[in-house]
Amino acid sequence: MQIAIVKDRRRSRAALGLLFLLVLVLALPHGTRSQTPAPAATASARTIPPRILYAQLFNHVVYLDYQAGIADQQGQNGNALRNYYQVHASLSAAETTILKAAAHDEITAVEAVDQQIQAVIAAYRVQFHDRKWPAKTPLPPLPPELHTLQVTKDNITLNHLASLQSGFGTDFQRFDTYVQSALGPHITVTKLKAPAPGATVPPALPVPWK
Repeated sequence: MQIAIVKDRRRSRAALGLLFLLVLVLALPHGTRSQTPAPAATASARTIPPRILYAQLFNHVVYLDYQAGIADQQGQNGNALRNYYQVHASLSAAETTILKAAAHDEITAVEAVDQQIQAVIAAYRVQFHDRKWPAKTPLPPLPPELHTLQVTKDNITLNHLASLQSGFGTDFQRFDTYVQSALGPHITVTKLKAPAPGATVPPALPVPWK
């Protein structure tokens, strides 16, 4: 399995939730998962898949709007955050509206799937007494629903990317080039393998932004 890690302090609430959910699954002892990164799996070594790149873009757009709202409530001007991509990606007002609509719709849909993933993970973790699984004992297979739900999330992102591309028309290529150069270097795609037998499963904690 691959996990996308965003090396940017401006992570969105949704990005934190996604990473938390992935850690819950990937920290479980299993023959195909670990916290050891495979070599040459960074943004500089290969192109970030669109489903990952644009998921992080949508996360960041929503996060900036969220922070802009907080700034407004505190009597500050949140427009610099609110208009970040319009300024830095040289978007028109219409393009900015299209981007924000796609981002907010995508996050809402993805968060609904994340709630289902949380429920599946919680049910799976019940099998681990004191967060451990006996060494040399076959692990119960991961629920197939996790793969299905992840595919659902990927398709949500790709569908909203297609909507964005359609809305931008011929200007999309220019925007895509900007996104790859601005976000790509801050994302690392890492493959995980199994930890040692009998490893401890980290405790389940609340999603940080809820």
